[in-house]
Parts: sequence; C-alpha cells; structure tokens
Amino acid sequence: MEGPRNRNAYSQSRTNDGEGKPTEAEIRQKPWKYVGYDGYSKFIASDSDFFILRRFNTLNIRIALALQDDVSYLEEELTALDQKYSMKNHKDVNNGTFRDEMKDREAIVQQITRKLTIYNEFVLQQAKLHQLNPAPKRIVQSLKIWHYNHDHKAIAEEEQRYLTHDDLICLVPRDKTPLRRLLDKSHWLRTLAVWENKHIEVPEYDKQQISYYSDKRMDRFTSAILLIIGVVMLITPIWILEALNGIRYKLAVITTYIFVFLLILSLAMYTKPFEALGATAA
Repeated sequence: MEGPRNRNAYSQSRTNDGEGKPTEAEIRQKPWKYVGYDGYSKFIASDSDFFILRRFNTLNIRIALALQDDVSYLEEELTALDQKYSMKNHKDVNNGTFRDEMKDREAIVQQITRKLTIYNEFVLQQAKLHQLNPAPKRIVQSLKIWHYNHDHKAIAEEEQRYLTHDDLICLVPRDKTPLRRLLDKSHWLRTLAVWENKHIEVPEYDKQQISYYSDKRMDRFTSAILLIIGVVMLITPIWILEALNGIRYKLAVITTYIFVFLLILSLAMYTKPFEALGATAA
C-alpha cells in the first residue's frame, strides 16, 4: 500500500450515483458511519499480510501461571489424600482401584481432569502462538496509514491502539527469500507500476489513497533474478578456467566462485546452512 497522498483529491461536488448512496464529502465527514469496520475488514482481507493481531504476551503468561497454580493446588490436595489413606493408623482403604474410589479423592481427580485439560490446551495454544512471526513494521505502518487517510475516525480511537503495541504477530506468515524481503523494504521498488494489481476491487472512498501490488509478480521477479545469478555462477567459471593455464589461477577462480556461490545461497535465498553447503558441494 502506498503512503498517504493529498486527501484533498476527493471531489467535494460529486453527486450520488443512486438513492441513499453517500457522496465522498459525506464519507469524509462521517467515515465511522460509511466505512467503519466493514471497510476496515475488507481492507485487511485484501492481503493476508495485513491480518495482524496482538499476542498479549504478558496476559497469556499470567493466565498460564494462574492455571498452573490451580493444577498445582489440586495436585497437593490429591497427594495429601493419598498420604492420608496410606497411613498405618487409618482404616484400610483400597488405593489400587478406581471402581471403588473414595468420594473425596474421586472429586479431586475430576477437578484435576477438567483443570488440566484447560491447562494443556492453553499451553499448546501458546506454543503455536509463539511460532508466529512478529508483524513487519511496514505492514503496521500500512494499517496506520489507512487510519490516517480516514482522519483516524473510521474506527474508534481506542480500538486503533492495538497497532501501537510491540507484540503484534502475523496470523498468516509467509516464507520469503532475503532478496524478496529486501524488495519489500524499499518503498520505491515495492510501489513500481509494473507490480500493480488492478484486479482487486478498491472501494470508491479508498481509490485515491490505496494501490495494491501483486505478490506473485514480485516472487517471479526475484526467482528469475536468482535463477540468472545461479546460471552465471555456474557457467562463467567454466569459461574462465578454459582461458587460464596456471593451476594456481584456476584454484583461485574455483575458490572465489565457491565462496561467492555459498554467500548468495545463504543471503539471497531461503536456505538453512546445511542446505546451502549441500548445494554448494553439489
């Protein structure tokens, strides 16, 4: 999405296209009525990168600790009952059966079952939640720009504040090569007309501020660049070696190209260290 433009571009004299349809001037005046969460949700849904929410790190940790303590307390209660029914001076109790269980211990086990189920589900949710990537700053900035373009009035001010927190995460993370991430960081490169996607329908009130760009085109471009670099790195040293006579010069060329090839694989492509080494060795 592009940065904020001159919002005076809206035509103040535009007439309604149909009965009850607001003018752009009316939308500018009352975005909370004519845009609201319907428009905001459609904007976020237009690109999966925009689907970012808070992780609530502190609150989740606090809830996890509270659940843990609940289970620990019940565990202590169960241990106390086990010790009580195992004492020599206590009446004989069969501690080796569930079918003839003591009522108080059975009640504690049932409580533990319910509480432990909640605890386990919550812990597993947190494990998955912490695997999600932090939201890139440019994505957060794009959402802030959307609010700016609507004078921060389309959504209630206090409900926009989630974008100011540092625990934002991407709900639909996508693996991108370092070269593609570099392309995303450059506003000039990212907003070139060649990437523009005109197939996404933009609401009338957003057409002056919003432009969408095709991820597929960008991915294809970066893939083509990497392919060309790879071919050059493989073919060029062959011709250079053919032109050289000294063994030391040939070894120097081979060493240089191996090092550069490994560097490109590590920095420009989404590869793990052992994968880069394997490809270089091959």
